[in-house]
Formats: sequence, C-alpha cells, structure tokens
Amino acid sequence: MSQPMDRQRLRRLGLTGGAALILLVLAVTAGWVQASRGWTPDVSGPVLPDWGQSVGLAQSIRIDSATDEFELERTEQGWVMPSRDNYPVRPDQLAQLDRLLAGLTYAGARTADPDKHARLGLAAGGEDAGTRISVRDEAGQVLADILLGRVSGDRVYVRFPGRDRTFAAGFDVPGGEIPPLAEATDWLALDFLDLGPNMIARARVTPAEGPPYLLERAGLSVRNFALREPPGWRPITAAAGNGPANALARVRFRDVRSADRVEGAVMARHEAETFSGIRLSVEVIERGDTRWARLEARALSDDAVEAVEALNTAAQGWAFLLSDLTLDRLIRPLDMIADPRPTEIPDAP
Repeated sequence: MSQPMDRQRLRRLGLTGGAALILLVLAVTAGWVQASRGWTPDVSGPVLPDWGQSVGLAQSIRIDSATDEFELERTEQGWVMPSRDNYPVRPDQLAQLDRLLAGLTYAGARTADPDKHARLGLAAGGEDAGTRISVRDEAGQVLADILLGRVSGDRVYVRFPGRDRTFAAGFDVPGGEIPPLAEATDWLALDFLDLGPNMIARARVTPAEGPPYLLERAGLSVRNFALREPPGWRPITAAAGNGPANALARVRFRDVRSADRVEGAVMARHEAETFSGIRLSVEVIERGDTRWARLEARALSDDAVEAVEALNTAAQGWAFLLSDLTLDRLIRPLDMIADPRPTEIPDAP
C-alpha cells in the first residue's frame, strides 16, 4: 500500500506546486502592470515634433469629442465643413489649431491607468472623453492624431489614441486659453451679423400672427422706438418696441445649411434699416420644430455698399438656424408690445 500512497502524495504535491507557480506568475504580472503604470518616463520637447513639416500637407481634419463629431476638408475654395453643405470654416480657428498643435510641449508624464483617464478628461468615451484631433493628408496618411483633455492652468492633458500613458503639456496660444474646438459650430462664422447696437433706424415686422407693424427712431440720440404703424395701437411702455426693433443689431445663429435644402413655408418676415444705409430683409422659414432664416441685404447709400457686399457674401445661398430667443425678438406679435386704443364714441347730440 505504500506505493499508491506515495503516488497520491506526489500528485498532491504536484498540484500544490502548480497552483503556487500560477499564483507566483499572477503576482509577478500584477506587480509588473502596477509598476509600469506607476513608472513615469522622462519626456521633453514638442509633443508633435513633425507638425511643422506636416501641416502644409493637411487635407482633412476629423474631430471627435464627448458632444460632437465632424470633419473639415480642404478644397480649392478653402477649408469647408461637409456636414454643413461645405459651409466655409473660420480661417482664424484653423490658425489657432495650427498654433496649438505646434506649441504643445511636454511638461511631464502622468498616469497610465485607464481608470484614471476620466479625471484628466481623457477617457475613451462618455462625458469625460477627450477631444480627438486626427489630421490626414490627401492619401489618407495620418499626420497627427492626439487626444486633448482638461486644461489646468497653462497646461493641457494629452494622450495618444490606443495608448494608456497620459502627459501634461504646455501650450502657446493667444490669450493663454485654448479656443473651443469640440463643437462643429465653434468652427463656423455664425456671428457675422453685427449691424451695431445703436444703428437700427427702423424695423418692419410681419409676425406669424397678428398685424404687421413699423417701429422707427428719429435719430441716433433717440433711445426708444416709436410705433408708427398700424394706427390705433399704443406701446405698453415707452421701450416696448426696442426688443423687436433691435433684433438684428447683433445675432449669432445656431447652425447653417444650404438654403435649397431648407424647405418650408415662409411664416414671418423682418426688415431692418440702419442709419448708415443698410436694408436687411429676413425671411423666417418653418421647418418642423425649427425656424431658419434667409437673409438679403441692400445698400440704400453709397457708404453702405461695402458692408452690404460682405453681408451677402456670408449669407447668400444659406439658411441659418435661429435660437428661440432670437426668434422671439425677431417676429414678436404686435399685441405683446402694444395695446389697441379704445374706440372713441362721440357724444350724442
């Protein structure tokens, strides 16, 4: 019986030894992973050392963020955004991106633990995801591919896609603040309409409901607009007409599409004239739950020709999405700013 007992002991010893070896391997592996995550390489110099030679070859830029994703493409006419029917991209924004990427300089290595990426705004997804900027040339070759995370003082956290190691990087941009990059609208000049806060002379409003009306100021020194038409109405307050009259003084649109793609009925109109001789007409298009504006400018004086040309260059062929606030001011019904005067009944003879 001693031989069977010896074989059982040997089998048990073998199993115990194998288990111990597995545990040892796991412990060593875990220790190596922890050590690699805790180890911080010594880094210095530019984060994208080849950017200066690559930027001239850039043909497309893709940006993926926690809130949006879009592409920019270089055409013969310049950089455009295909998802916005090739609406032009702001040249100043492109210049700032170039300067940002060129000026990224290593300030030090940071965590390589994916569980801690969210703290730095460099998570792989979700609300703490980094903003990924991918630049390619005409052949589709990658020129730059980097994730930008949270900004801390004069540094921004960065990570390369597919890698766990994160870094802090210094940057050099005007004003010391990284410009907004994550939204498509950050790249579009949707704030071109700026007639001036005190330049509107008169405004004719045709709202969706109620009668059209005309508001007018006699001069630049006059603060409030008078209700000239229709007769039989009295402003609720002296300044009641200022909101709709100044609606086009300065506008930032929410989005843009090619005008021929925004189909719908014209639900309202607004026409403004400035003291400098600009007449700007706006048609408000109803498209589902959204409201879009088509613009056309005319020069009423020689001094206004250059400004009108700039407006039409920016607006012609495009429809612009209106915010609820702008829409409310632009086509506010007459009965929200004025009351009908009571009809006077002549005394009986």
